Amino acid sequence: MIPQSSVSVCAVVVTYFPDVGFVERLRQLVPQVAKVVIIDNTFAENSALDMKRLVEEFPQVAVFENRANKGIATALNQGLDFAASEGYEWIVTLDQDTQCHAEMVPTLLKLSETCQPKPLVIGSNYFDPQANRTKVSSSHQDGDYFEQKTVITSGSLIDVRMARSIGGFREDFFIDQVDHEFCLRARKHGHVIVISRKPVMTHSVGRLGGVRLPFLGILPNHPPVRKYYIARNTVVTVSNYWRTEPAWCTRRLVRLLLGFIEMALLEQQRARKTYAFVCGVNDALHKQMGQCERRLIN
Repeated sequence: MIPQSSVSVCAVVVTYFPDVGFVERLRQLVPQVAKVVIIDNTFAENSALDMKRLVEEFPQVAVFENRANKGIATALNQGLDFAASEGYEWIVTLDQDTQCHAEMVPTLLKLSETCQPKPLVIGSNYFDPQANRTKVSSSHQDGDYFEQKTVITSGSLIDVRMARSIGGFREDFFIDQVDHEFCLRARKHGHVIVISRKPVMTHSVGRLGGVRLPFLGILPNHPPVRKYYIARNTVVTVSNYWRTEPAWCTRRLVRLLLGFIEMALLEQQRARKTYAFVCGVNDALHKQMGQCERRLIN
């Protein structure tokens, strides 16, 4: 039975070539919300999900098949629009590989009742098995939550009305930095972003094999095309928000520069990744946005 407090929540899960464990992770989520919307960006002929069977097993699950990779921002906006049309107050956004804990959504909803002013986004603290630690300290001595400048997409409880009022997610970013830009834009409009102290999910950023750097943590290990998007969208985000968020932008630029040095010296496919990174910076400076069409990167 769905908790009474969760009837106002629609989960939005973006999938792209989901693995065999996806259905089991979905089972952890379904009892916590009134509706689950899966936005599938997998190419139709390569879809790993039996959509008809999935809906038969989980009656409260709806599936939207884009039959092409339209990017995470477009998919999130599809979910946001669906939730608005069906009258849901909140969406909780999730990556396909995130493992929700049993009380994830009720925990976030409880925070929404105690936070003042009402936040636009409540992010989830999570255990990262790659780093073998939680994202933030789980000590409750200083309260159950605290304010953040940005939080990741996965595990975010988002106020539907407020999110639509600031324009939703930036679709020309396609993927990467979509969550950070959204949070910074929300803050620019006077909204609050918070994160729970209680870990409510298990989640890792990037692939295995990232290098740990002092003060910056583990840098995600990504393929060349993701290096392109990270470089391009980081530069665009920093250029748009350095006046209002100078500390965040400085840290992000330092992380980007150190990540470039680490990538160029230590990672596999160094030449392709370096080329992709440089192309991303160049396209940011020339305002070339949207999906990357460069053959040598994809």
